[in-house]
Amino acid sequence: MSIPTFKRLLMDIKRTALLLMDMQNDFLHANGAYGRADIRIDNKRSMIEQLLKVTDLLREKGGLIISTNFTLIANKESKPIISEKLKTERPFLTRGDFQQGRWGHQLIDELAPADYIINKIADSAFYMTYLEWLLQKLNIEHIYFAGMWSNGDHNPTIRDAQVRGFKVVTLRDACATFTNEPCNLDELETQTCVEFQQILKQLV
Repeated sequence: MSIPTFKRLLMDIKRTALLLMDMQNDFLHANGAYGRADIRIDNKRSMIEQLLKVTDLLREKGGLIISTNFTLIANKESKPIISEKLKTERPFLTRGDFQQGRWGHQLIDELAPADYIINKIADSAFYMTYLEWLLQKLNIEHIYFAGMWSNGDHNPTIRDAQVRGFKVVTLRDACATFTNEPCNLDELETQTCVEFQQILKQLV
């Protein structure tokens, strides 16, 4: 499979970041919050295996990995502050789940460590976080997206990245939804992990 030369030339590895969305123990590990509730992701294993090839090569080439971690804030009684909508959709969430500093909140071991972690409280990792500031300070231009989506609709973080003028590519074989619906990739630029690897291998 040949990658067009212009794509290789347009990508500066020092200005490229991979965003891993919600690839956390509480979502993906059998002992995490979703695993204990018996919510399984059908293509979880293949998605992780594809991403391992990408993350290892990206680190070798000098690219950045940013993990966006869904976060529940605990109140004074150490109980999570959960919206009514999320309580209805995920009634099993309890004390300690997705709490910063806990094992469940962390990026899964297979893909760790990330260069930066963004703790997010909403679907979009740009909402009330320092993600945009960080990307600007690091002079990031290209963002590759992979990971978990809350549903089959367009991912809000990808949408917000596009609005802010970043060059966005979604790794279509490294994304999944919690409902096992297909991710909505309409009108998005996509690549496979193998295609991304081929581009990385040809970068100096």
